[in-house]
Amino acid sequence: MEQVELGWDDFWAEIFRVKHRGSIPGIQHYDEMVVEFCIQTLNLKKGDEILDIACGAGDHSILFSKRGLRVTAFDLSETLIEFAKENAEREKVDVQFYRGDMREMDFNQKFKGAVLLSHSFGFFNHEENKGVLEGSYNSLGSKGRFLLDLMNPYNLPKFQRNWTTMEGGYLLTEPHVLDAPSGVLRGRPATFVDTEKDRLVLMNEDAMANNDIRMYTALEIGEILEEVGFSKVEFWGQTKLPRTPYSANCERMVVVATK
Repeated sequence: MEQVELGWDDFWAEIFRVKHRGSIPGIQHYDEMVVEFCIQTLNLKKGDEILDIACGAGDHSILFSKRGLRVTAFDLSETLIEFAKENAEREKVDVQFYRGDMREMDFNQKFKGAVLLSHSFGFFNHEENKGVLEGSYNSLGSKGRFLLDLMNPYNLPKFQRNWTTMEGGYLLTEPHVLDAPSGVLRGRPATFVDTEKDRLVLMNEDAMANNDIRMYTALEIGEILEEVGFSKVEFWGQTKLPRTPYSANCERMVVVATK
């Protein structure tokens, strides 16, 4: 069997964000709960504009649009943006999808709400991570709200070595490990047994760069949000209604910041 190393946009974005995500039982119902939570928590009405940062294949963006919001959404992966556009066309919704880097947001007081979902924050060094939050602040109009959905650093999932059967083959994922001194959740290489092309696909250096996530506590993230200008920061423990106060044993750490 041939062995190859491929990058994030070349291969792994589709494997993780489309094929693997689509194989999760109940994922569509979960997405609907998340979208309802965001709309209610951000106090959004039909016609309001929302920014979906790191939108992946556009699952949430499309649901926001179906609820009558005007949606702008972007992701670093061109592959995922193409999937998002195809999905939006199939669902007959109008979403402004484009490829973009969250570190380079240049919106100016445009949106009523902005979301960064599915623990898609913390991939960079501290200054760049702070810059993402500053860009999110600048994207909002007066009294706009920003929702940041994170893993709870005090109650991380029990990561295990796991085989997943999915379209086109089998995915082997290794457990993440928390590097406590640095506060970084270290990802491990994944392997895909590609039964369609009879090959073993490994992660190259580019793909591995997407694996490490800086974990922030509520105190840390709250201080950064206030430093970039937000006037009010709230914490919740899950991305579904009814809202649950945040605590150390909660499933998630959901941060809502008001401009």
